[in-house]
Amino acid sequence: MKRLLYLDAQPYSRAKEVAEQNWLNVLAPTHAAARGLGSHKRTAKLTQTRSLQDLATELLQVQGIAIASPLNVQRALHEVINQIVQPQDTEGIARAWMPTIQALLKSAPLTQINLEACSDRARQLIAVTQRYQQILRQRNWVDPGEVLWRAIELEPQPIPVLIYGYFQPRPDELAFINHMAAEGSIFFLPLAGEDLFQESQVAVTWLQQQGWKVDAFQSLSQTVGERLGQQFLTSSNVMEQSSAYAYCNVEAEVRGTLAQVKQLLHEGISARDIAIVARDEVAYGPKLLEVAWEYGVPLRALYATPLNTTRFGAWIALLLEVIEQRFPFEATAKLLSHPLCTNPDAEFWSMVRSQHPVGLTAWQEICQNTLHLDLAVLKIGHQARRDTWVATLQTILKTFDLRRRCSRWARESLAFNALNQALVDLSKPEDEKLAWSAFAQEVRSLLVIVGVPAQPGRGGVELHSPASVIGAHYPYLFVIGMAEGGLPAPVRNDCILDFYERKALRQVGIPLELAAEAARKEALLFYYLLQTVTQSVVFSYARLNGRQEQLPSPYLAQLGLEATMPPEMPIASLEELRKVDLRRETHAEDPVLQTALHAWRVERQRESSAPPDEYDGITGVPLDYRDRTFSVSQLNHLGLCPFKWFADKVLQLGEPQEEEEELSPSRRGNLYHRVLELVFKEWQENRSRSLQDPTLLEAKFQAVEREMRLTSLPVWTAQRVEHLQTLKRVLNQPDFFPEGTEAIALEAKFEGIWYDLKLTGRIDRIDRASQGLVLIDYKTSSNPPKGVSNAAGKASIDLQLPIYQHVAAKALFPEESVATAYYYSLTKAKKLSKKIPDETELAGVAERCKAHLSLGHFPVQPDVDKVACNYCAFDLMCRQGNRLSRKPREGNTHESD
Repeated sequence: MKRLLYLDAQPYSRAKEVAEQNWLNVLAPTHAAARGLGSHKRTAKLTQTRSLQDLATELLQVQGIAIASPLNVQRALHEVINQIVQPQDTEGIARAWMPTIQALLKSAPLTQINLEACSDRARQLIAVTQRYQQILRQRNWVDPGEVLWRAIELEPQPIPVLIYGYFQPRPDELAFINHMAAEGSIFFLPLAGEDLFQESQVAVTWLQQQGWKVDAFQSLSQTVGERLGQQFLTSSNVMEQSSAYAYCNVEAEVRGTLAQVKQLLHEGISARDIAIVARDEVAYGPKLLEVAWEYGVPLRALYATPLNTTRFGAWIALLLEVIEQRFPFEATAKLLSHPLCTNPDAEFWSMVRSQHPVGLTAWQEICQNTLHLDLAVLKIGHQARRDTWVATLQTILKTFDLRRRCSRWARESLAFNALNQALVDLSKPEDEKLAWSAFAQEVRSLLVIVGVPAQPGRGGVELHSPASVIGAHYPYLFVIGMAEGGLPAPVRNDCILDFYERKALRQVGIPLELAAEAARKEALLFYYLLQTVTQSVVFSYARLNGRQEQLPSPYLAQLGLEATMPPEMPIASLEELRKVDLRRETHAEDPVLQTALHAWRVERQRESSAPPDEYDGITGVPLDYRDRTFSVSQLNHLGLCPFKWFADKVLQLGEPQEEEEELSPSRRGNLYHRVLELVFKEWQENRSRSLQDPTLLEAKFQAVEREMRLTSLPVWTAQRVEHLQTLKRVLNQPDFFPEGTEAIALEAKFEGIWYDLKLTGRIDRIDRASQGLVLIDYKTSSNPPKGVSNAAGKASIDLQLPIYQHVAAKALFPEESVATAYYYSLTKAKKLSKKIPDETELAGVAERCKAHLSLGHFPVQPDVDKVACNYCAFDLMCRQGNRLSRKPREGNTHESD
């Protein structure tokens, strides 16, 4: 009984008929192709459905030959490249060369290749590939790309098979089929007279030479896909069952496609009868999965994604970073707040912010007290055996209960298992010692080279690439990304072996793909894709991909289709319904929508030219200023931007107290004030010492830096010299403490009444001079404070010095007169001039502040130069910006009522 080669441009109907009549082992490239023949339903124990790769792998495993894992492939290739090439960047070279090496392994057996006839570049690459093969063979491994050739070397016993779905067989696939197919085998290979089938004709000629008998038949075009395929070859008229849509952008395309899918599901169509095909499924996959979740459409995406794109892989990467950087604050906080980690409560974060822990010991104490989590397992040594490092990592995973936490998601569970399996290879050779940093780098490599399905599961609508649906059949098909440059994918030269080199290699028996063959392959992929649909197909593309404009694929014109605007689809999710109702302001019973409608109205009011309302600080709730005590800084905030004071003192929305890792401007000011206070006090107690004595300054500086715990700051050692020099320069200035004056008060607290407002505060220094009291306020800035807003909204009215003159001096030294008051810049070491406002301006400010309080009016109204917005913690809440220019500015709070 001869081996039969069935040739037809549309082989599905005949293949299905033959599969049902013959009990043959089916060889198909994908489960979808086997399912199309119905062979997955066959119950006979003597028949199996598998791919050529699966069959070859089984044959090798019987002989004790294993498929090399990604880690072992990487190690072997690195070893060879270091031996032969000796580059500076081994990993980079290996990453660039691997696709070309895989193509070489699949193209032909390389053991008998004559390297003398090759170019220098090809010779080096082939030499690396041959040596790489040798190393794997010595270890009884085989590269995944060499599986079919290696299986042929074993000369396995042929079996009767039915081969379907291998419509563009590679050289290794063709050779393996010829070797494994026993008498009675049947091979379906599409063939037509068009130029697209040149490679198929070559394969047919070769198989005939091997004894295959050709049985050409002509099946009628019955399904939509088969008729579309004929149209694609002959450019005939368009079919009614096919449509093409042009969407404005990628998200609109994804939403439009999934809305149509959901409509079919709603009509009772089975999810297994629908498929979505994208030439670049990796690019479309994340957005499709995101919108499918929103729409409630079950979607499976089986393309591989590396571990570092999963939640579990991201956690492992964070863990390695935290250990290597010795538990820095931000990275450790990110690790502990990861969705797969401990989910700490508010008490934990409050303690973390206040203490700002750095280092394992500090984090260990907090985690032990609040989370009851022992971080001692993260204490890593410097060097150990491979198996010890692997055991340590597995202990860490167990301590954080990662297996259970990953089990909530199918992909994360697979990622956890994939890494654990890869760690087995990473632990070998067990007795090899290496540093933790080297081990961590290998783990990072695993996160890149080991992959898992993007969205595993059972059932659901499937996302495929054109190659993965060859031979399959779906009643309903959606082909997305039908843009020029997307489908077909452009033919690109290999940066390692260009098409000129590949053409030369054909002379020595290495048939790598050339440019024309790649173009024909893309066209045939689309042709076979068309044949998969039986009832209806929808093509679509996005006119904009990001900011890049796209044109329709030339394949649409070849089918006689012109992309049109998509029809209006029914609302496919509750979120989309809410968007529509939000625009219509529909009063639905949905509590989420009610909240959204309220927020929408608030935002419209906020952005409009209407006067401010309660969401812009106009509460209408009066506050009795006689019950409150104000500081000078509070009055400054109230006078510069009423909302800033309101958010801080009434709503109490100030930022949580957090330990700082660097000297902030406020702490710097506290440092300078405290050091000068101690220096003056020491001088007052011992007049024999000089204020300019550097030992006095050094002693008090050390006391304050201990008091403020400044020595824990990362760069304090380098910074303290600069601060010491600044203070030394100030103390040496003649005008800082003029002769003939006496410091009679240092950091003196006072209380008093200013225009019926109760005040409390602290004045840095009061000197007694011959003319009277001198009031001094230290500033670390180079300029005097701007003051509060005047009637025109300009920050120009200084309150601090007048309050010191009229309130502080009278409260502390009521019997003495004030000669002057001024600011002193500690940074510039000089006095700062500032105009003292007159009584009318001060009274106006006081009345305005009292009116804000009495009327409950605290509008978002910073000064025109936005001085109030500098270092403001409430910018996310007030949303100051261009919108304020549309609001009427209140010149008088009474008038705005």
